[in-house]
Amino acid sequence: MKFTIFCIALAALLSMGQCNPDFRQIMQQCMETNQVTEADLKEFMASGMQSTAKENLKCYTKCLMEKQGHLTNGQFNAQAMLDTLKNVPQIKDKMDEISSGVNACKDIKGTNDCDTAFKVTMCLKEHKAIPGHH
Repeated sequence: MKFTIFCIALAALLSMGQCNPDFRQIMQQCMETNQVTEADLKEFMASGMQSTAKENLKCYTKCLMEKQGHLTNGQFNAQAMLDTLKNVPQIKDKMDEISSGVNACKDIKGTNDCDTAFKVTMCLKEHKAIPGHH
């Protein structure tokens, strides 16, 4: 399976600076749970990660965020995300910019938990609070 490219893109997207085996396992679990295929992910990345994602992709985002402790009971946990990010060596010097982006996105609510997770992720991308999207 060609995990490397997804791993990097999704790791960046979902604020894991490096693609460790645990994260790869989480991705696999979330893909299976939400019937998301590699083709779905590829298409999503190729379209520039537009906000018109299918519901299963939104729920996949929720699954990833929940497993990392970045989303609890449908509420984005900004502090948990910042704690994860500050351990990523490549972005230490960008933490001010990232913190303000994370804070700008922390109160976003979608129509359901999957939508919330997705909207938060898109907001982080907009604010460049996600490593690798500059």
